[in-house]
Amino acid sequence: MHFVDCQYLEDHLTYPKDTDMHDLPTIYGKVQSVLLTQAKDYFDEAGNTRHYPNMPGMSDLEVISLAIAAECVQVSSENLLWSKLRTDYSNLFPNLIHRTSYNRRRKALRDTVLHCTEMMASRMVSDQEAFLIDSIPVPTCRIVREHSSKACRRPDRDVVVANKGFNRILGGYFIGYKMHIITSETGVYRDLLLTPASTHDSAFLKEISPDDTHLYGRTLIGDRGYIGHSTQMRLFEEVRLQLDVPYRRNQHDFKTYDLDKRIKRKSIEVVFSQYCDEFLLRLNYAKRFAGFEIRILTKVAAKTFKQFWNFIHGRNINQTKHALAA
Repeated sequence: MHFVDCQYLEDHLTYPKDTDMHDLPTIYGKVQSVLLTQAKDYFDEAGNTRHYPNMPGMSDLEVISLAIAAECVQVSSENLLWSKLRTDYSNLFPNLIHRTSYNRRRKALRDTVLHCTEMMASRMVSDQEAFLIDSIPVPTCRIVREHSSKACRRPDRDVVVANKGFNRILGGYFIGYKMHIITSETGVYRDLLLTPASTHDSAFLKEISPDDTHLYGRTLIGDRGYIGHSTQMRLFEEVRLQLDVPYRRNQHDFKTYDLDKRIKRKSIEVVFSQYCDEFLLRLNYAKRFAGFEIRILTKVAAKTFKQFWNFIHGRNINQTKHALAA
């Protein structure tokens, strides 16, 4: 639990210089065992999601488990991870594939990572819970490199191109993306969308469709950035999704917002703080959007896995920092 309000927006966050990886083998085994039990329908007997003419050295299950375990121990650099695996854990990974193959396979397994995350998250959400929606800026480079950096900014290679956006609490403009996320009241992932930094918060609501059955019949609590009568009507008619946002003071039908809902909405701020502090959300080395996206999705999967580990052991699901210590 983070007690500093809006900690995820502070610009002077510090990160550990050295990463302690002594728990990697244990955490890797825990991740693999949970995926085998909760998402076994997505993998065949060999641990793969599709047929390979030549059997790879590592199965798809092992690739996803290694990616989630690496995020759990705060290793965002594949170069560091591979150097440790080859030197300290060569016996644990005797069939370790090349780092390039690992990155390529991890991107190809994007949908499987999302399915596994959904399977874990769905067990932790009750039918009575309301959902929360908000966005957080995720820079890809500093604003001083606006004209020189090409990271995630090439339309011929990036499906979603990073651009310049403004965030008041960050202190001005930044280059990168926004991560729009929907969580339960208890901070469990339900849906997300990555957009360029200049995109308005309400863009996520326009992407919600009747296919999003996990949102059907829920109450969605947001801030004033999501006000829009036409959008509220469409969501209610198509998805039975009731959008609940505070009124602006200059609205003719202004009503005081319920205190309980204000308190509930605060929990998503804690979620963002955990993503930045525990999963290094703002520390990214990707040069293309596909790499950036899978990094974000893996961080979400890692947090959901830690919450699920607490859930099955009867602990507070949001005390994730030391969830895998024992």
